[in-house]
Amino acid sequence: MDKTRRLWISRLIKGSGCVALCTNHPLLTAIESSSESDVEIRNSAEYIMTYASPYVSNAYKYCPHMHFEFKKNIEEMSSGRIYVDIKDNGILGTGHELMAKVARGAISAGLVSVSNLTPAAPELDILNIPFWSATDQAYLNLVTSNTWKELIINRVKSQGKLDVLFHYLPGSRTASSTVKYGKVIRRPDEVKGTIFRIPNSNALKNFYELAGASPVDVDWVSVAAMAQYGRIEALDPSIIGLHNGPQGLRHQIGNISQIQSVYDGWIAVVSQQWFNRLPLELKLVLKDASEKTFREHLSSISQVRGDCTHSFEGLGTSIYIPTHEEREEWIRRCGPNNETWTAIKRNILGDDKIFQKLVDATKTNNGYSITS
Repeated sequence: MDKTRRLWISRLIKGSGCVALCTNHPLLTAIESSSESDVEIRNSAEYIMTYASPYVSNAYKYCPHMHFEFKKNIEEMSSGRIYVDIKDNGILGTGHELMAKVARGAISAGLVSVSNLTPAAPELDILNIPFWSATDQAYLNLVTSNTWKELIINRVKSQGKLDVLFHYLPGSRTASSTVKYGKVIRRPDEVKGTIFRIPNSNALKNFYELAGASPVDVDWVSVAAMAQYGRIEALDPSIIGLHNGPQGLRHQIGNISQIQSVYDGWIAVVSQQWFNRLPLELKLVLKDASEKTFREHLSSISQVRGDCTHSFEGLGTSIYIPTHEEREEWIRRCGPNNETWTAIKRNILGDDKIFQKLVDATKTNNGYSITS
């Protein structure tokens, strides 16, 4: 047995006599990752993957970042040849800044939102047209389809900067108001004139303009302060996204309306510059480890979402589920059949027929589901 493999096994059994039962627990992995054997594995590794994330590793109960699982899967499946160095809590940047660092190869890989990625990969902005792929299963069907891979992911990859390792499914975007603003948003008319924070997305900008809001592009790191001082009145991340927002954002949220407009997707991306240095067998390992992490994510997301919901309820935040009639009003006003989307679809995809192919892909289950 080679030295690297021995170190890996030593790491797995350190401090535990129940390897098969215990090593999948995130907290155990967290403890192990700071151990002396972890340093030895790093020193013995052939490749170091720096994985940057805006989220705190130990906050896994409320955030499906999968830091520990991803690290464990890659290191174990590569027999220690790839070491994963997690840089969490935004220490290497968040949002657009983090995405740009990965794109130019300054960081090996990172966790970003789909909206953060759209400046570098404009095709992904098609997801921000509301009310066509916003439910869990529709989004999951879409991002696991061959249509998605061929029409979107291959376009992203062809730019030579980024590749997608796996998607995250934190949930659908909401229409949430700040504590300072205080109103529950039920219908499109109730956002008329509202200063509505959005990420950098032309599609989301058009969506909220259709509803009558005044959308403003605000960096994610600044949102909590903007909410506290009344400079924004509403915002749209998923419940998980809101709960994990920087600077204690969850304490600035007064009301959450689950309109299920757009999926608040995240993505684990890798720098092609770093990825292309790997030998073929390790490229395949990285893809397999990503797939394993994705499936583990799907089995844990319901619990994480429930914990975030209960936490908000404990903070006194109102969580409103619109009626069928209210949601239909959103769809009629702002949905994908509104004629203003025609030019945007063509600008993003180049062909109206491609959008319909993507819509069709949301309706076919590819063997994946979120387990409750």
